[in-house]
Amino acid sequence: MRGVPGSTDSASVDRRRDLRWRGALDALGVLRRQPGITRSALAQRAGLSSGSATEITARLRELALLQETPAPVVGRGRPTTQLGAHPRGPLVLAVDLRYEDWRIGLAGLDGRLEHAGAGRHRRRDPRSVLDALAAAIAAVRAPLRRRVRVISVAVAGTVQDQQLVQASTLGWGRVDLGALVRGAPLPLLVGNDATLAGV
Repeated sequence: MRGVPGSTDSASVDRRRDLRWRGALDALGVLRRQPGITRSALAQRAGLSSGSATEITARLRELALLQETPAPVVGRGRPTTQLGAHPRGPLVLAVDLRYEDWRIGLAGLDGRLEHAGAGRHRRRDPRSVLDALAAAIAAVRAPLRRRVRVISVAVAGTVQDQQLVQASTLGWGRVDLGALVRGAPLPLLVGNDATLAGV
């Protein structure tokens, strides 16, 4: 704005900061699509200079979002590193609620899913199933402390917000799946299993 001292400088700083974070988000997107990608290949796919890729990966390492490990040597040239999710980085706790059982997995920023638990329904009523599943979720989360940032639930049924409207395979009508995260200040994302499988 004209006539406001420093406004141009402030806008310029904001633009540079936004561009730096856009580069970091692009880098994380490439990592999710290609876990184990080398830093040089990341720079090429994200359209970054070597210096920008180095600066971005250093910043993401400091934030415990990614880690770099030596890449296998292939031919001549300078050694490079391959990128992966940081071992102490943020996680999604994913739940697959099915007709006879449930499964829990954990995924880091690279999208790799690790099995974290499973169980069969001892009883079929919603309260029994959700109580058992909530206890299993709490047990998986406990040693991870604040690394779990969101819980995502896939269920065979019609879903609206955190509500399961109908799940004919389970014989359930309307059920509030928010019970799965009670006492945990975490976002809960609920979706139809077929829709989520296609994402």
